[in-house]
Amino acid sequence: METKALLLTLFVSFFFLVGLFIPKLIHNKEKLIALSIGLTFIIMLFLIIIDLIPEIIEVFDFSSNLKNSIYSFGAIVVGFFSLRLLDLFIPEHTHEHDDKNDNIKEHNNHFYHIGFITAISLIVHNILEGISIYITGINDLKLGIVMSLTVGIHNLPLGIEVAASMEENKSFSKQCILFLLVFSSFVGAFLLFLIKQDLNPFIEGILLSVTLGMLIYISFQELLPEIRKNIKKREIQYGILIGIMLSLLLLLL
Repeated sequence: METKALLLTLFVSFFFLVGLFIPKLIHNKEKLIALSIGLTFIIMLFLIIIDLIPEIIEVFDFSSNLKNSIYSFGAIVVGFFSLRLLDLFIPEHTHEHDDKNDNIKEHNNHFYHIGFITAISLIVHNILEGISIYITGINDLKLGIVMSLTVGIHNLPLGIEVAASMEENKSFSKQCILFLLVFSSFVGAFLLFLIKQDLNPFIEGILLSVTLGMLIYISFQELLPEIRKNIKKREIQYGILIGIMLSLLLLLL
């Protein structure tokens, strides 16, 4: 049963692979990025509201231990500002630019920045999700399959957004980040498989809170400014609409 549960996380990786491959088939990268930004913003909100916040509340059990709320808030702040700190190591970017006048390098750096920090936060998030899928699969394989399918579906548009944003960068570091992103769910499950122990609830709550802070940063400091600036673009509007429909579908699974 443990092996089957471990294989479920590789099934999740397949969706990321498909998402990373799709931009290579699309000629108009600008429209694809705009579509993926609108779509990713909605999926991020779905993860924050429907996935992470309820799970943090359940793991920490705030009603019986109020100190955990302080730890959780502190971890959220750490997650938020850790991505802010990454700005020092990522190519300079700005949300205030005119696509027709900016040079190509600045334009590519801007979207690479969004894709890079999105990938970093998703790696942390997916390691924890891989652990959850693994534990669920051991106890109930059918439920584990449904869970892996749900995770895979929302990973698909996220993979598209990351790949499309980082498309023009050919560096080795980018390839390493994408490799870690694809197999991050498997890494989380495999680590638990090796140590043969459940993840400490307190550590799990802290990591979930750090991830929440990261996703809040990406959603409201990176994606939302792009959406507000380009809200009249049909691709942005279509992306938001598809994201809403996909989120409703995930709620039914």
